[in-house]
Amino acid sequence: MLALAMPGAAWAHVVPNMTVEADFAADGGYTLSINVDPRTFLAADPTTLPPVPGSWYREQTPEQLAATHEKAGEYLARALGLLFGGQKTPLPNCALQAIDGESNTPLTAETQEVHLLASAQGRVPAGAASFQIDFAKDANTTLILLPSHGGKAAPRPQVIFPGETSRAYPLETSTPVPITAAAPVPASQPPAPLFSLGLVITLSVAVMLLIVGWRLLSHYRHHHRAHRRPRHDDVNN
Repeated sequence: MLALAMPGAAWAHVVPNMTVEADFAADGGYTLSINVDPRTFLAADPTTLPPVPGSWYREQTPEQLAATHEKAGEYLARALGLLFGGQKTPLPNCALQAIDGESNTPLTAETQEVHLLASAQGRVPAGAASFQIDFAKDANTTLILLPSHGGKAAPRPQVIFPGETSRAYPLETSTPVPITAAAPVPASQPPAPLFSLGLVITLSVAVMLLIVGWRLLSHYRHHHRAHRRPRHDDVNN
């Protein structure tokens, strides 16, 4: 670590901004991606150190890497306070990985400057309608906040200096669709009779009239045959 210092240097080095990408999902979850320069936690004044080379990270032992990640996590937890609806919430535990400080891609043997990418996930507290970052006074750098909702970034990023609080970013929450009770299914009604009572009576009367008429017609024909005069052909025979 000390090998990075340059005692007696006549100029100060520029420390890149810390970048925080905060994306909020419609279901209430959120993710944070934090790009941090190691110089912010390796020295009280990070401008006294040159950019940290990739070899510094690659050549560390597993124990040294664990100590580096722990120190980075402590710095981030101290520097970044999350505000939901004005209520401060601790930064969730972050997963850390080394990246190329220029391209923001995974660390390679050709990486000249190393940064750390901290990733965290959480859920927005119920009822919170805004998000802010409370940036600590001893954060040692400036912060660029890039909020988004479902991957759709805000029109303008926010630049925050140590000791400042970002502007409130409105959170879009999905409105649950009210569940309405299904309309009761009406009780099954017995099928309507094929013929109504009135129709049955009408048909019965019609049939009776037809039978009576047929019988009267048969009686009339029989009586007419019995009393008719004999024809001339009948007498000759």
